[in-house]
Amino acid sequence: AAAAGADAEALAGAYARRVADGKLEDSTLQKRVVQFLGTALEQARTTSATAAAGEASIRIADWIWPASKMGSGGAVAEEDRRRVAQYTAWLAAENARRVSQQRPGAAGGSGGAVGSGRVRPTAEGQDEGSQVSSAAQAEGAVEGSVSPLGLDEKEVRRQRRTQSVYMHGTVGTGKTMLLDLFCEQARSAELRVQRRHFYEFVLELHVRIHATQQERPIEVVANTLADEVDVLCFDEFQITDIQDAAILPRFFEVLFLRGVAIVMTSNTPPQLLYAGGLNRHVHLPPFVNLMAENCTVLGLGGPRGSEPVDYRRRAEETEAREEGLGAGVGRYVVARGGEEVAELEAAWSSLCGDSSVAPRSLAVSMGRSFLVEKAAGRACRVTFQQLCDSERGEADYLALAQHFDAVLLDGVPKYTSLEDVDTLRRFVKLLDVLYDRRVRLVLSAAVPLDELFAGIRSDIKSGGGTDDLAWRAAQYSSDGKAGLAPSAVGTLLEAVRATERAESRLREMRTRRYWQ
Repeated sequence: AAAAGADAEALAGAYARRVADGKLEDSTLQKRVVQFLGTALEQARTTSATAAAGEASIRIADWIWPASKMGSGGAVAEEDRRRVAQYTAWLAAENARRVSQQRPGAAGGSGGAVGSGRVRPTAEGQDEGSQVSSAAQAEGAVEGSVSPLGLDEKEVRRQRRTQSVYMHGTVGTGKTMLLDLFCEQARSAELRVQRRHFYEFVLELHVRIHATQQERPIEVVANTLADEVDVLCFDEFQITDIQDAAILPRFFEVLFLRGVAIVMTSNTPPQLLYAGGLNRHVHLPPFVNLMAENCTVLGLGGPRGSEPVDYRRRAEETEAREEGLGAGVGRYVVARGGEEVAELEAAWSSLCGDSSVAPRSLAVSMGRSFLVEKAAGRACRVTFQQLCDSERGEADYLALAQHFDAVLLDGVPKYTSLEDVDTLRRFVKLLDVLYDRRVRLVLSAAVPLDELFAGIRSDIKSGGGTDDLAWRAAQYSSDGKAGLAPSAVGTLLEAVRATERAESRLREMRTRRYWQ
């Protein structure tokens, strides 16, 4: 207990030093976050020490096989189906009301049964809290799983105190710095720690599940990982496709039941994960309940009514003032009718050094390969079209980051509308990989950074904002009118949020501090 308390004090001290260095704000909210992280660290150390001491009454040394999915039970599934049906009926009625208002001569809209009140029912997109509550109410009636030690699932849940943390907030608010502080202290406490960017972890998870030749491979992989670690730290947690939505709830339940401490950062609160995704109502409500049971959920941002601090933007502005130069000179090059060519060639020559330039083939997971046409030592030169306007993904970008310490990326266009969402998604993934691996980036773009994503944001606003996207999904899913599929809406909303993360990271990636 004394050692655990010392760990929490050391974490608070590390935070205070970051504040003194100007890397973090002296924020009451962040101090509270550090306190919760300290509690998670104490509990992780206690769990690890208990397991090492061999106290079988608490320790879950053997593998766990949950008999029910996230403890939700049939009652919650039935309630969820009822709620979704109610919500779908409301959407159809709301669509009919809007269509009638748009007809020539419509006076104020009829709306029928919807009426002027238009009370929205408790439903999948509106009130995740009620889903959490209903799942929690059903927990007592859940048929329990049994571990080889004879402890049923309810007993395991009782013994496991909440020790995980989920931090969410807008870009640049210090989430990753706080996560790294926690990881450093957890390693100092001699806990077994894995710190991963979530996209990279999920890629490896799919490979391990595919390679597992046993029944219930998800549970097998989760139990195997729980044997290897005490603490998992995930940066940029998100759920973007149906495969992950189906796999992750089962995977995380085993980790929580095994007592693994998990600390995550995300731009999205748990109840809005996989928004608009295919079959979200099937997979996410129990997962949200699982997170509520096992995580302290903390939102990071500015005081009420004020904008949160963007530490990346602030660092860039401070550096520009100190050096008396424009932001990112020589690292973010804007097209100027051909005048930028000499600047790019000088940057490429500097990255190459004395190494000769030649093509290089990179091995990618699942037996694929990726040809880089211009490579020199630990540097490469690639085009936006090669990386983001073709069928590339995280595995290709990971191979790039593993083989090169510096990348020169040519020809990044201005994003003008939501029609560019596919290339945008790949570009953001590329930036995530390079940023997480601290790869230096020289980028040639059509416009200054402030204008790079302006077209997409303008397209959203001119079309009525994110609420309009939701209505277009309702048209598609409720009454068969032409519009966006629900899964496409989730993709678009995530893409809009991703532009904020991409811009914030590009600001840091072009600073001297990042390059050093």
